[in-house]
Amino acid sequence: MKGTPHATGEGRPSGQRVERRASAVRCTGTRRSLSSIAVLATVVGAMLATGTAPAGASSPADQGVTAKTINVGFPYVDFAALKSLGVTINDGSFPHAYGAMVAYMNAHGGVDGRQLVPSYVEMNPAVPASAAAACTQLTQDDKDFIVIAPIFPDCYQQDHGTPVIAGSLPGTLPKSAAPDFTLTPPNAALDPVQLATFAKRGVFKGKKVAIFYGADSDAPEVKVVQSALKKLGVNVVLTAEDSVQATDAVASDQAVQSIAQRFQSAGVNVVIGVGGSGSTTWPRALKDNQSTYKPQYIVTDNSALISYVASAKGNPYLDNILSASSVPSTYAQWKDPAMQKCAAIVHKAYPSDTITPPANPTSAQAAAQSTDTTYASVEWACQYLGIFAKIANAAGKNLTVASFTKAGYGLKNVTFPGSGGAVSFGPGQPYAIGPVQVLVYSPTSNSMVPAPSSTK
Repeated sequence: MKGTPHATGEGRPSGQRVERRASAVRCTGTRRSLSSIAVLATVVGAMLATGTAPAGASSPADQGVTAKTINVGFPYVDFAALKSLGVTINDGSFPHAYGAMVAYMNAHGGVDGRQLVPSYVEMNPAVPASAAAACTQLTQDDKDFIVIAPIFPDCYQQDHGTPVIAGSLPGTLPKSAAPDFTLTPPNAALDPVQLATFAKRGVFKGKKVAIFYGADSDAPEVKVVQSALKKLGVNVVLTAEDSVQATDAVASDQAVQSIAQRFQSAGVNVVIGVGGSGSTTWPRALKDNQSTYKPQYIVTDNSALISYVASAKGNPYLDNILSASSVPSTYAQWKDPAMQKCAAIVHKAYPSDTITPPANPTSAQAAAQSTDTTYASVEWACQYLGIFAKIANAAGKNLTVASFTKAGYGLKNVTFPGSGGAVSFGPGQPYAIGPVQVLVYSPTSNSMVPAPSSTK
């Protein structure tokens, strides 16, 4: 049920609908932001490996838009419910960050002349019923046209035809589903770009290359990687899969040891780990086996690697790892003048809220800051609302799901707060592809950091 907009006051930004919690049993779960999204995927993904969030009833896709308003939904994580899992990260107040940005945008003309009418729902991503209740509330009760940063976005996109911005933990959706516009392309789309970047840096020159992966589900991406390497003229001598169940670490270590011996005997000096399994299984197994074989290791799934690095807390076999990211580090994003403007807006609206800037990823302070990511809510609100506003403005006065989708696909060479440069979408491509940044492991901060230009 939609609430009545309120005047600006303590704890409730202007135009905000009443905040409610998704009615569901509370359990435990996770978190987001560049490193936090990796933690979320690891913890919640593992807990829900046997199923996904249940679907809700359908609702009209073209809803929540009038001549003067646009309904916008903001689901956010109930971190208090996650503490029993040991998740103690503080991303700041998402309702405050979103609310402050919405109030500022409304005070400056809204989006193409329409005022944004926000609704908020707190949800526990580790409890499927909570995710489903949040989806039902925002799509059916609050009748939102767009939903920002939902976890398990399938319910919104497929069951309700509602577009989303920057969804987390998506499933496999049909082409008929509403789009999820994001600055993070799927691995298969990024692979040719990042492999070309590595090739340009001379990583493959004169090398024997092997491909490693650890799950059948990564086989389609392996084909993409093989095709991209063939076009680059890279000498791929072997491809191998660790087919052991991920839950049997001992057997997996033995399988990787056998594969590593084959690679070493063939003279392989660069190994590419494909997918989430390939990006994390190899360094873990080499450490467990205390292997003397340490080839250059390139991973295609940087988010999976980030999660492993955070949990490993040091691994000498990470020293030879390279990865790539299509988005700048949170530190670099924070330095963007547009992001700094957003931070000032949120601070002015909520001066008592703690907003700790991200530390330089090459510093020891970055490792110590792992649980204080209060900047994350500000970066999300700034970037994701910026994406939505630019697409909605391009769609014009006749704002529908179809016009919004077409406008998003048509955006070329555009910048958003923290995007690190111009990015482009494309027909049937709701993800942006822009500059790719190569990353290396820093033992100082125990994190992946931008590589020096000369790194190979």
